[in-house]
Amino acid sequence: MKRLLAQIGITYFSVLAAAFYLPSDAILIIGIIALILAAVLFLRRNMRKKIFPPLMALAAVIACCVNLGYTTLHVQPLVDKYAGEEHAVVAVLKDEQYKAYSKFYNRLETISIDGEAVHTKFLLKTPHSIDADPDDEIRFTSELDSVENNYYRSKGYYLVADDYDIECEVTAAESHSLYYHAIQLRQKLRSALDRLLPDDCAALCKAVFIGDKYALDLDVRESFRYAGASYFIVVSGMHFAVLTMMVFGLLKLLRKRWITLGITLLFILLYMAVTGFQPSVMRSGLMMTLAIIGFTIRRQAFPLNHLGFAGLVLPIIFTPYGAGDIGLILSFYATLSILLWATPIAKKLCFTSPYGHIYQFKFNSLVTEFSRSDRKVDETNVSHLRLKKLYNAIAGVLSVSLAANILVIPISFFVFGAFSLVTLLSALLLYIPIYLILLLSLIVCILYWIPILKYLAIALSYPLICLCRFVLWIVEALGSLPFAYVKITSVVYYIWLIVTILLVIWVLYPRNGCKRLPIAALCSALLLIIMMLGHTFLNWNTLRLEVCDCGDGICTGVDSGGKLYLLSTDAKSRELYQALGDLSSRYRGAEAVICKNARQAEKLINYSSGKFAISDYLLYDKDGNENPGTICVENGGTYILDDSLIIRTVISKDHVIVYADAGEKTILIIPNGAKAEDIPEEWHTPDIMILSKNYNAAENISCTDLIICNTDKESTKITDKLRDHYENVYYTYQGEIRRDLR
Repeated sequence: MKRLLAQIGITYFSVLAAAFYLPSDAILIIGIIALILAAVLFLRRNMRKKIFPPLMALAAVIACCVNLGYTTLHVQPLVDKYAGEEHAVVAVLKDEQYKAYSKFYNRLETISIDGEAVHTKFLLKTPHSIDADPDDEIRFTSELDSVENNYYRSKGYYLVADDYDIECEVTAAESHSLYYHAIQLRQKLRSALDRLLPDDCAALCKAVFIGDKYALDLDVRESFRYAGASYFIVVSGMHFAVLTMMVFGLLKLLRKRWITLGITLLFILLYMAVTGFQPSVMRSGLMMTLAIIGFTIRRQAFPLNHLGFAGLVLPIIFTPYGAGDIGLILSFYATLSILLWATPIAKKLCFTSPYGHIYQFKFNSLVTEFSRSDRKVDETNVSHLRLKKLYNAIAGVLSVSLAANILVIPISFFVFGAFSLVTLLSALLLYIPIYLILLLSLIVCILYWIPILKYLAIALSYPLICLCRFVLWIVEALGSLPFAYVKITSVVYYIWLIVTILLVIWVLYPRNGCKRLPIAALCSALLLIIMMLGHTFLNWNTLRLEVCDCGDGICTGVDSGGKLYLLSTDAKSRELYQALGDLSSRYRGAEAVICKNARQAEKLINYSSGKFAISDYLLYDKDGNENPGTICVENGGTYILDDSLIIRTVISKDHVIVYADAGEKTILIIPNGAKAEDIPEEWHTPDIMILSKNYNAAENISCTDLIICNTDKESTKITDKLRDHYENVYYTYQGEIRRDLR
């Protein structure tokens, strides 16, 4: 019974997390199957003594009911009542506003909507910064929309206002909450790092220490992603555990266990508040709290039970949708993997003593005598034993990384459609430097605000700068390695998943089948690697045109070696999102996209967080303002997107006309509303021309293949008018068009 809480909690959280991403019908079917299974297990005689299976099935039933009930009784009525209409909103700013690309994001909690008391989280996007502090009251009138982005829905935001002409009235708060003071402390920590360190080093420290990953430049974040080290630049459970154990270890020197407990719990609460009560940090905080309380009252700790408890409590603290937070999911299952498999893997990789104990590497063992188990070792073997202990330290880090990735890899493939092949190497090289950066960041921030110790903080900042520069150099080097970051399609993922499930059945079905586990694990890993590399090599020389069916709009891109570059997204939001959803099954993202203006880029940004990741935005901004993550397209500019893809652009009435050299073909894309006279004469004979409604702009242009992005009724009119200027014609209303370009 010692792990009953683990069984129930992990099952409940897993089903609740899966339900967040599934349609209601699928959740209902899963709930009915789990209910039947629970009834059968409770009625079977041989299961009466084994309480785990029926209770786990019952936990799955409850999770399905909670998700459906929350959706039906809270989320859907809220969206149906307020989305799609203009409302007067009174709300309180609950956290710092932040800027992402061209918008400022304000996280609010409503007081009233149209004078009616409504308390719900609310997301306000504005084109300019609002002069307001946390706890200030904000009044505005705007059209409200439902939040479609899974990232914000998992945070509890279901309504959003996104209005370029919005006007907000701010009333200063008369009193402040306790969380406001945590925000002030966060700002002081950020300020200390900015004053002590260069910009790039300060940004890395802020990402590692307080989870402010947006402080890093986009290319640095991409390097961390390609190197498989993104978990280092968010405040994860491991970060929290390192800091907490350091504080707890220092306080133990007082030999006052209740004082040590109280101060440590206060630190846990404070650090959770400073980092914004992120779900992954809350998960670690709950587990660390239970572990430290158990240690204080001298009770044996069962980390799996602590994890199960967190799985039960966190959806209550946040919302049932909170289980769908991808950061929490990755943190939860990485911890579960480490607890289950890190020690068995370490026993296979590490050197052990004659008594079966793993030699532990300790820095003080270099200058003092060895531990008791080592005292019988002859002095001539001391150097060999030290080497074994040093190897064990490296193998221990590798064991933890291998264990964590057992469950993280399939989740990453399912969500992101990609994985870094150098993630284990990144862990070995960055584990110690990153956690030294974490500890030094905490120390210098504390010392900097103590006048008498300020110069000590300045002295410590120099080794901190060296560590940051080393980490940035390693990440850039690893991220730029060939095949460092491999993408796969959903077909490859499902083939691997089905084969892996069959291997699991092969292991579990017969008696003593666990002896087959190493063979099954090796086969699954080899299959995954072979399929990833095979998929990469097959797409290495690919150059293909993709034209989606977007009604009267254009959504087209070029697939170069498995990487998608979107050359035009001139379509209505609904049709565009549907087209990107279809593309996501094959690509899971785009390397670059051309947007006609900041508003269109914002729509793509809202969609891209999750389903369809976009690395770079080539944005025409008529005001000449460059936003983070965007490249301003100049009139007549030339851009080399890939070795086989070069584009040129011309701006016509706030629309971007694109001319692309792709392999052996040239492509001209004319969006709706562009003027014929703005198209350069040297572009008048492309191999492929793509149009929507704007056929007037193409009357003097000849091409081999004409692609019409339009409805059936309008297509005949366009092709009749241009019948002397093309050889072949294709229509997107008949389905998406894919053409090889070499």
